[in-house]
Amino acid sequence: MEHVVVAGAGLAGARTVEQLRRRGFDGRITLLGEEEAAPYDRPPLSKDVLTGMRDDTTLRLDLDALDVAFRPGVRATGLHTDRRLIETSAGDVGYDGLVIATGGHPVRLPGRGAQAVVRTAADALALRDRLVPGARVVIVGAGWIGAEVATAALVRGCTVTAVECDSVPLGRVLGDEVGQRLRSWW
Repeated sequence: MEHVVVAGAGLAGARTVEQLRRRGFDGRITLLGEEEAAPYDRPPLSKDVLTGMRDDTTLRLDLDALDVAFRPGVRATGLHTDRRLIETSAGDVGYDGLVIATGGHPVRLPGRGAQAVVRTAADALALRDRLVPGARVVIVGAGWIGAEVATAALVRGCTVTAVECDSVPLGRVLGDEVGQRLRSWW
């Protein structure tokens, strides 16, 4: 392999380029990132950033030292495995090896009305500005991120209501018995 493209500049993408170099890959590496920001850690967004403990979760990653061509603001839009080609918002990019580390996107509810999600650093900072004492917050989903956002909102003086389609929080992930034990926290 001469050229590896990593689509997704989050934690998984960043660790992938580090490991490629650490394990001796000396070919070209291109890291595509939809956001204009340098790679950053997402888990603290729903904890430290929302509570105001931190503003920045940028990873300590020296892409120049790793000889990685970082292309911020370039979104992967399509894939042609037969031609070893990834379509991007800035044109097609060929590859010998491809790592897809694009993560997921939050689901938005249909209909009108303000909705906030926590996927990007900008999302977390915008939501934090809305978490003011007395604000009424409804969280859809009593999973891990819902619990973290609820905690941050409570810490900031908001009134929080959570709605969950399952009978217990995290039932699908941890099972009903553990979920039942978490219910009292909610």
